[in-house]
Amino acid sequence: MTLNSSGPISLGGSTAGQSINLELSQSATAQVSLNDTNVRTLAGVASGAIVMPTNFYGKSAVTIVLSNQSIQDFTGGARAATAGYRLTSGGLAQSLVNTTYTTLETWCTPTSEAGNYEVFATLVSGSTPSGTIGSWVALSTTREWALSSNIGLSKVCQLSLQIRKIGTTTVLATATIDLDADATF
Repeated sequence: MTLNSSGPISLGGSTAGQSINLELSQSATAQVSLNDTNVRTLAGVASGAIVMPTNFYGKSAVTIVLSNQSIQDFTGGARAATAGYRLTSGGLAQSLVNTTYTTLETWCTPTSEAGNYEVFATLVSGSTPSGTIGSWVALSTTREWALSSNIGLSKVCQLSLQIRKIGTTTVLATATIDLDADATF
């Protein structure tokens, strides 16, 4: 969620968009003060006076992060090759090499907020991977892009990924993902 861009903002309370406690994933009645570290972080004011409510307008405790990745599966022709990348509905970014997923980073913190975001994948160059390309898709479902090559073949591609909150137009994170599935001898 995100705090309102105008109007009332309060430390506590049960109204989404107005309650700093709720934005920080705390109970509506949790003890909170303007000097708490997480409150200062949300306001973007490390020290000194915090101006209520203006320092909190439009702020969100959710952090969205995507890093550029290069994922390769080189088999030397011993087996088919698969290289992939996925964003899970649980807030994780993972690589796929052969049949093994490895967590690269947490793309959404807190992870419970991941379903409120969507991703747009653009094929920049190379072979078309599996997965949705060219339209916004909700991250309430895990989304994956993968290339597979049979023995003796090789496929590469570069994707550009963008993440935004559902119902908005502001892109919060972008990354370039290079996939290389090489099963040549």
